[in-house]
Amino acid sequence: MADQRYRRVADVVHAQVEKDVVALNVEKGTCFGMENVTAEVWNLLSRPASLDDICSQLLEIYDVDRDECRSDITELLDLMRREGLIEIAD
Repeated sequence: MADQRYRRVADVVHAQVEKDVVALNVEKGTCFGMENVTAEVWNLLSRPASLDDICSQLLEIYDVDRDECRSDITELLDLMRREGLIEIAD
């Protein structure tokens, strides 16, 4: 998973609202509000990024254990994939 690169799904419409993000999966008709770390991850996925890339950036911003970061972000990326917000980049 660390080597896989993720990217936003092109059909997902999103808007920045101050520091938060609102994303709409038009195909599924679902809307997601993202704040704090989740919004930061979304912003990092403006171009393909690996789990390691994302965690490295987050560790510069937040005071968190590296293993905890990897675990939490792995879970978040899995959720975002299931919801159709991101996909594996080729």
